Amino acid sequence: MHLKRLAVALFPAAAVAVAVGCFSDPVYPGNQVMGTFRFQAKLDAARTTCDAGSRDFAQLDDAGSFFFEGTFSRDTDAGTGFFTVQGFSRDAGYTGQSVSSTHRAIARRDSCGTGCEDSEIEEAMNVMLLSDSQARNVARDCKRLDGGVPEGDIPAPTENGYDVSLACGTLTDVFLPSKSGSASCKCNPSTCTTVYTVSGDRID
Repeated sequence: MHLKRLAVALFPAAAVAVAVGCFSDPVYPGNQVMGTFRFQAKLDAARTTCDAGSRDFAQLDDAGSFFFEGTFSRDTDAGTGFFTVQGFSRDAGYTGQSVSSTHRAIARRDSCGTGCEDSEIEEAMNVMLLSDSQARNVARDCKRLDGGVPEGDIPAPTENGYDVSLACGTLTDVFLPSKSGSASCKCNPSTCTTVYTVSGDRID
């Protein structure tokens, strides 16, 4: 994985290779691109039950965070949505200003030992998209959100593109142990969760 992170690490290696090797302008699914964001994901230790000290479950910098980029888009005619990272687009649901995207894939953890080849990670990203005026009303600081929608214009298409400049929410990775129940898999039968708070500034 190019990012060398667990979170948002569920994308096929082939997609990463394409993203690295292709220098043309990216094309995103749907007919409406809402923006590309650079996210900071910071470990929420109070809600994390996985061993965040293990590189198999969280690879963090000294501040307990990591960075990634992602693009929100949707097809307004079909009512479908997408979240794209490193050239791989996964489904996303849009409800008002909220976006949710869940993806599950095989993600073997070396520290679990043998017999864990079919272990999976289910990753859920849930964010609220804020317009420029809403972002300014919270000083572009996701920690100032109180759970409600801040004052300001509702994100919407404009003649200069989609008016959204900040994304705030959570990224949750649930480790699902081997379905085979192999005794040699040291992580069976445990399920654990790694939770991050995410803040994304629009870069394009």
